[in-house]
Amino acid sequence: MLGSKIAQRLKALFSYDGFAPERIATRAQWIEIVALSLGAVVLAWVSRPGDPTLSQLSFPWLWLAPVLTALRYGVLPGLLSSAVLIANGWAATQLGRVPVEFSAAPLFGGGLLVLLCGEFSDVWRDRNRRMEETYLYVTERLSRLTKRHLLLNLSHDRLEQEMLARPGSLRDALVRLRGLTLNVAERGELLPGADGLLQLLSQYVNIEAAAIYNLDYKNGTPVLGRSAASLGDPDALASDDELLTLALESGSLAHIAGQDISLRRHTSQLVVAPLVAGDSDLIGVLAVTRMPFFSLNVENLQMMLVLLGYYADNLGSAPGVRGIQSQLPSMPFLFAQELARMIRLHEKIGMASHLVVMRFQGSRGREIADNFLRIKRGLDLYWKTFVNDLPVLVILMPFASSSAKDGFLERVEAWLASHFKGDFVSLEVLLQVIDFDAPDPLGHLKEVMATP
Repeated sequence: MLGSKIAQRLKALFSYDGFAPERIATRAQWIEIVALSLGAVVLAWVSRPGDPTLSQLSFPWLWLAPVLTALRYGVLPGLLSSAVLIANGWAATQLGRVPVEFSAAPLFGGGLLVLLCGEFSDVWRDRNRRMEETYLYVTERLSRLTKRHLLLNLSHDRLEQEMLARPGSLRDALVRLRGLTLNVAERGELLPGADGLLQLLSQYVNIEAAAIYNLDYKNGTPVLGRSAASLGDPDALASDDELLTLALESGSLAHIAGQDISLRRHTSQLVVAPLVAGDSDLIGVLAVTRMPFFSLNVENLQMMLVLLGYYADNLGSAPGVRGIQSQLPSMPFLFAQELARMIRLHEKIGMASHLVVMRFQGSRGREIADNFLRIKRGLDLYWKTFVNDLPVLVILMPFASSSAKDGFLERVEAWLASHFKGDFVSLEVLLQVIDFDAPDPLGHLKEVMATP
């Protein structure tokens, strides 16, 4: 038992997270810093009691302790470790254990090395944090794109099968669902538009009795809350329902035909599906008590889960989108959703983003604007509109620094030169760049769009 604990401790110490921990300066880590420094000093006194500062050796071995501490934890812990070595040198000098004349040069050189290592550690820890934030953003966006791609496939199949039987398409249902989350979010409801969501599910998934429940959080654990909406006469969802437990643990849909359900089935529901936003936050659950047997198939369950995810995504971004579209009514929903998310991320982590507004005032403006959409950057979003009957393109560049923005404009100018034999000036393309570091970028965009 003791050997396994020591092995686990050594494994954690020499792992990647051990060498470059995300969170520093906890009490245990301060103890580790002091213990490492004192251990090096004690080892020097034991091995060379006549020269505990190791000043006669050709290499300053004692300085490895503060250097490793600085690389592992940063500048301040490295300086604390250096202070232990300085105290050791002072004590050895007072006891007459230093065989050479005291010199400040080794202390100055060692301290400078510790400062450089600590600064290196701090800089790369900050860069790593920014890269992780970018990775999380790209992962979240990929999740949303995956859901929308699945929606497209499901919509195509559903339209082929039910074009004559249904009064509208799946696209119409999504537009209605988006409108529900935007229009009724001001009423202060737990899950705005939940009644409309159930009506859409009854139409497209054939559920007959179901209820949507809010989720509360206690100590970071989701707990079943009260009912937000119901359809038909559903059975109440119990807090210890087997399907509910499985859905919350997996973060995905659970139904009675699943392989993980026990034979005894401690549940009164047919399907329990979580409402998962794009950032993996659980905001509620759908419990289906009755639906036709033939409707309990893979396609319907997939459609149910995607519709719930789309509803949760729109619900989470509805306040920001509504605020943006109140100022710029012609802005598309998806562009406003991404703009609201980037403004929120900029306020949270301070990463640079830009808006580029291009006005095409020349005689070939419409042709340039139409062809320009083909050269978009991977993460960029484009919004094409008209101001005073002239085409205007607004490009949102997420996580784009000033150099990235300048490189984008240089590529655009090179594209104009190769395809239209001109530049921004000769082709009468007016540029206006909005930096998210400036105060109120949304207000600035509104002023730019209102400028004749």
